Amino acid sequence: MRVLTVIDDLGSGGAQRQIVNLAVGLAARGHDVRMFTYHPDGHFRPALEAAGIPVELARKPSRFSPAPILALRRAIRTHRADAVVAFLETPAVYAELAAVGQGTTLLVGERNSVPGGAVSMGRAVKSQLHRMADLVVANSHAHRDWMATRFPYLADRLHAVWNGIDLDRFVATPVPPVDGPVRLLGVGRVAPAKNVPRLIAALARARAAGHDVVVDWAGRVDDPAEQARCEAALRATPLGEAWRWLGERSDVPELLAAHHGVIAPSLWEGLPNAVCEALACGRPVLASRVADNARLVEPDVRGDLFPADDVESIAGAIGRFAALDDASRAARGRAARVFAEAHLGQAACTAAYEALLQRAEARA
Repeated sequence: MRVLTVIDDLGSGGAQRQIVNLAVGLAARGHDVRMFTYHPDGHFRPALEAAGIPVELARKPSRFSPAPILALRRAIRTHRADAVVAFLETPAVYAELAAVGQGTTLLVGERNSVPGGAVSMGRAVKSQLHRMADLVVANSHAHRDWMATRFPYLADRLHAVWNGIDLDRFVATPVPPVDGPVRLLGVGRVAPAKNVPRLIAALARARAAGHDVVVDWAGRVDDPAEQARCEAALRATPLGEAWRWLGERSDVPELLAAHHGVIAPSLWEGLPNAVCEALACGRPVLASRVADNARLVEPDVRGDLFPADDVESIAGAIGRFAALDDASRAARGRAARVFAEAHLGQAACTAAYEALLQRAEARA
């Protein structure tokens, strides 16, 4: 199959990493793959070059220029693409317009999460354009279901495929025995969605109940006002060194290896990378019951779940985890890695996309 993948640029973002990994995976399976972009950022270009995947850059001269659409139409014809795969909203719009009348299978990726279920005018218009696509693939079941409810005319083409994790980078290490406090790691930007003030209050309650637990939080500050709220929450507790800010880190696998588990109290998510990476590294996860977390984290098997808005429930999950013996935490860690190998690796992600494209092509 000749596949043309489409993204705005090859910068260091998550969607860029995902489509590059998909392109490399499809090429390894014998497909003829090319990448189309319209901005010059090239962080991931070496990965494509190493896999022998050509990159076509059609520079966008201004914000509202139709040049990428016209260049993409030419690329579809020149490559004689059997399938076009586009990630992110604007590349999806360009691909939907460029593919009109081309006779190619079109797959557009939905990478969003929408708190509260609000539908903006722009979102409604872009979802109407999804009528031109053969496949609309969300990276979480929760977002797929949200779209099916709000845009029922898309129901027959909606699918969910989880992002692939690099299982060679996020490798499993045994959960260490407890020698001192139980150490939990939180990973994510400091922003309202991550629900950190409630986690701080819950940690204080768990410690007051006699559980020797500490939390380290790794992530950049996206919202200074939220950081101020977190600091105020800390001042209202006696946590002291039981809470540490680690800042933005590039050594997440190593951080995971140094902790007994991960805590993810988010108010909403798409597909939470922190949860997936923790499972891949063989770490039990304590997570809020939002988005796809109930599919990822089976209580008493790979971790525990709690309602995001209930401090007492978060504290209870922390306390239950702290009360486990070493063998039980280790068993949850092993189960986490087994699940990740079966469902979260890049091979599983690539295979799912390949199957969708082949089925769509067969129906054409």
